[in-house]
Amino acid sequence: MSINYETLIMIIYIVLTFLAFYPIIYQLLIIRKGIRGRDESPSAEDLDMSNKSKVRVFIVVPMKSEPLDLVELSMNRLSSLGNEFNIIYVLDNYDDEMIRIIKALGSKYGFKVIHREKPRGFKGGALNHVIKKLGLNDEDYILVLDVDAVVSTSSLRELQRYLYSASAVVPRWIAINSNDSSLARGQWLGYLLFFRVFKALDNLVNWVPILGSGSLVSIGAIRRVGYWPEDVLEDVELGVKFFTENLRVKYNDNAQVLVEVPINYMGFLRQQLRWSLGVGRVVRRHFWQVLRRRHGGTVMLYLGQYFAYVLQLISILMLAIIDVTGLRIPLWAFASLLVLVVPPLALYLYNLLGLDREYGGDPRRDIFAINSVNLAFIMALPRIAIANLMGLLGIGSIEWVPTPKGSRKWSRESINLLPELLMVSIVIIAFIFTAIHLMPLNMLITLPYLAGYVRGLWRIINGTL
Repeated sequence: MSINYETLIMIIYIVLTFLAFYPIIYQLLIIRKGIRGRDESPSAEDLDMSNKSKVRVFIVVPMKSEPLDLVELSMNRLSSLGNEFNIIYVLDNYDDEMIRIIKALGSKYGFKVIHREKPRGFKGGALNHVIKKLGLNDEDYILVLDVDAVVSTSSLRELQRYLYSASAVVPRWIAINSNDSSLARGQWLGYLLFFRVFKALDNLVNWVPILGSGSLVSIGAIRRVGYWPEDVLEDVELGVKFFTENLRVKYNDNAQVLVEVPINYMGFLRQQLRWSLGVGRVVRRHFWQVLRRRHGGTVMLYLGQYFAYVLQLISILMLAIIDVTGLRIPLWAFASLLVLVVPPLALYLYNLLGLDREYGGDPRRDIFAINSVNLAFIMALPRIAIANLMGLLGIGSIEWVPTPKGSRKWSRESINLLPELLMVSIVIIAFIFTAIHLMPLNMLITLPYLAGYVRGLWRIINGTL
């Protein structure tokens, strides 16, 4: 029996390409199902704030070489919360002069400032240092806050409503700097959909990932799982440990934390590389423990979304090989891709624009912001895919650098664009070969990649992405 290798190659390519878009399908299905799920309201005990006033809440702000202007702005913002909360700043990678200045600012605002002489364990290490150094009790709670984040007293009250029914309570993030660039605006819009997924997960699974900025977490629960993980993605891994230990993580849509998102490609790339590598490591360490739990498949599909970039990279490279070798994409394969990929993409865009309209945006303007985020992901694709594979395989590492904020977020930084240039070259060559071999269907599939990569590279070079 002979095998039609061309048909087999086409089937593999179609399956890979479809699976590469699974995060879109997953998110749409979760939101769809979550709407029909229960919406848990706080019990009478949860609503009783009288006893909760006795619970100590420590707001901890870890800082690694953050600019002084942002430190002072952060302290000024938190001073509006009053004396009800214990506010602590943890310093890593500062020289003696900066430590002296920041400690003086802390004294001015009545905040405790701790300097780690030997910083290790990333952000999780800093948080564990605070818990152990101050001897926090199991009945205490810690709220981690990034130096650029803004939280109000009313949002803190919302988080506290679930202290007795959850080991951690997670807020909704809102991009405070959404008007700084088209890329920032696109991320603001992406967060709207991202937290619809959180709300649906909470209804369906009784769990959401812990966020590294704004989440209120029980010290007793942290000790139960062996303290904060001391790796690049401590918040997500802590949330996974809570899931495997059957500790409740609750999402509160009414609690809002304002955060800064990257405004340019370099900041975006740094953030995505850390997230992709970190998620890969979390999946590698906790894969079987998660799957053994009820709803473990749903949680693992959530955690595995970055692996879709690996599949997408393979799909693009496979398309390039198909084009260069002159293997024609038949009409049935072309039609299959249209049926499998285009409707989910269209529905995803429809949902994004619907949320944009719901939250007072202008869809005619913000569709260009969505395009900016898509271009950033396309250009970062090879790096994100490799970072995820490194995490999954447990090899290599990346330098953990905080996303540029404050005065530093506006600085132009040089970047080695070799991976981006390589991908652009591959796609251009593939497109040229579709013309040489006179393959119109191959050309139609390759053209969107060509447009995305060429435009993305042009915008990075011009500093508009």
